[in-house]
Amino acid sequence: MYQNEEQRQQNLLAFGEAIKKPEKDKLKKLKQEAELAQKEKEEILNNVIYRNAFEWRFEFPEVLDGEGNFLGFDVIIGNPPYIQLQKMGAASDALQKMGYKTFAKTGDIYSLFYELGNNVLKAKGLLTYITSNKWMRAAYGESLRKFFVEKTNPEILIDFGGTQIFDTATVDTNILMFSKDKNRQQTQACIIADKMLINLSDYFRQNSSSSIFSKSESWVILSPIESIIKSKMEEVGMPLKKWDISINYGIKTGYNDAFIITGEQRSQLIKSDPKSDEIIRPIFTW
Repeated sequence: MYQNEEQRQQNLLAFGEAIKKPEKDKLKKLKQEAELAQKEKEEILNNVIYRNAFEWRFEFPEVLDGEGNFLGFDVIIGNPPYIQLQKMGAASDALQKMGYKTFAKTGDIYSLFYELGNNVLKAKGLLTYITSNKWMRAAYGESLRKFFVEKTNPEILIDFGGTQIFDTATVDTNILMFSKDKNRQQTQACIIADKMLINLSDYFRQNSSSSIFSKSESWVILSPIESIIKSKMEEVGMPLKKWDISINYGIKTGYNDAFIITGEQRSQLIKSDPKSDEIIRPIFTW
């Protein structure tokens, strides 16, 4: 096309016919387009745009079958970012339109990373993330808990509670490992109560117990004894939400480390002052 137009202009000059300004402008524009197209062609042939790119299909050919179709990853391990979606403005709106089942306007972007990670796992593949533990109880975590229950098989859950894992981030964290499989409702779970943890593997093996997470309600890690106590309380008691009262705050000590003590601390206090046994009472939370 461009060569034909240029040839036509040259033919006009050969016969002594003057080229009008609109035709000159058109010829100039066509030359520029031809030069740009040639440059783009050379860049593509030389792979300039991919020179610094990460091409996962080349780096991880195992996730593709013989015909190049995506199969999925065997294992995914990560520490997703913690960003409140409501603070992301237009980006949050764009994510909402993408149809994530775990999206909640008041939630956190790490919820979407869980869903996306599950999407790129192969069948029965494993995913392990360390994230904030707020999804276990917060209202915004309901959609994520529902996703775990219906779409995954949670195998291991480690809640670090108040034990700080990251030196530069004051956030309570947990580790969840799930497989892309049917939920077998046999999650090995534990809460890290030892702030001077030395060996996580040994601690988990000695302190974990089997938990059943089958609903989108709050996920609470309890020992077998605590589970029995909780069941008995629920059988004979009435939840506060069913009472005709308004509660702004639950029980607050102001400083839990001073008022909520361990069994060992209780024994030491009673040993030093036997009357302490009269005022120290057990507390059960979930």
